Amino acid sequence: MRRGPVESKSPRSLIAFLDVVVLCGFISSWSTGLPAQENLLTRIEKLFAGRDEVENLKEAIILLENSLARDPSNYEMLWRLAKYKYYLSDRQKDEAGKLKLLKDGIEAAKKAVNLESQRPEGHFWLAANSGSRAELEGPFKSLWLIKTIRGEFEWALRLDPAYENGGGYLALGEMEIRLPRLLGGSDRRGLALLENGLKVGPTNSDLKLFLGETYARIGRKEDGKRLLESVINLADPARTATEQEELRSKARRLLDNMR
Repeated sequence: MRRGPVESKSPRSLIAFLDVVVLCGFISSWSTGLPAQENLLTRIEKLFAGRDEVENLKEAIILLENSLARDPSNYEMLWRLAKYKYYLSDRQKDEAGKLKLLKDGIEAAKKAVNLESQRPEGHFWLAANSGSRAELEGPFKSLWLIKTIRGEFEWALRLDPAYENGGGYLALGEMEIRLPRLLGGSDRRGLALLENGLKVGPTNSDLKLFLGETYARIGRKEDGKRLLESVINLADPARTATEQEELRSKARRLLDNMR
């Protein structure tokens, strides 16, 4: 049987064909969950930014936990869960509830570190949760945590000195100053860490507040006043309106005590 002439594809039909291919690729990428995860993370981070309302923080944690129930090895969800549990623990009034949140945060951070040991987030929030746990449990029960806290903050600092607006410098500097010498504390090392942190995170209100307080304690009152006054006038991008006002109130009280 004689076949008819073979029809060649016109440019218009070829374009239509390519459009279908592109659409199929888009649908395929959507089915992998990547855009869905991005949208979920955007929503979670928006809730965290609104954490002045504690219900927003709780909802963000629920979304993270639901996501991890489906995908327990998701690094982005794990380190955020550790961070958000840390923040929520600070809002708890009862000690048992606070301790449970911190232990949950520690477990999430450990999993994050096991997944991505060369990223700072897991290390930082493992140390932060462990530090708050040690403070809550008291020195006799928590001496064994000191090595972990120091080591994990040091890891985070090496991996990204600017992480959390120089938060690693603040954490280690505060640790050096608060710990007695017998446990490895050193005012000299602590001050050096805080001053280096100020170079990395010049808008870090928490760091300025503690360094200003430390300056005042060791007799450098003018330096202390300068830093505390800057906290009152500073807009810290990492702090919510309520958190910023709490820091400003502390700075005002410290300035009043210095007069």
